[in-house]
Amino acid sequence: MNDPNRLDAIASRMLTAQRATRGARHLANAAIELGEPVETASVAIVLNEYRQAYREVHSVLTSGDPADILYLVAHMDPTLTSGSSA
Repeated sequence: MNDPNRLDAIASRMLTAQRATRGARHLANAAIELGEPVETASVAIVLNEYRQAYREVHSVLTSGDPADILYLVAHMDPTLTSGSSA
């Protein structure tokens, strides 16, 4: 692949999908605690976006060259480039 713009887009989409999935899960849990119905259509849309983003990342990891993999991982986990540890 060796296309930094494409790899940046994949990393960004995955990070956004992860945040959206977390948000949807929190909203669904809150609705359940309040006894309100969970709108499953919205949750399904968010989960579908996550699945698509995951497939793109998986494709790079399984068929990409080592430089692409390292680039993608570095952009998905900023602690790797900042030198701080979790």
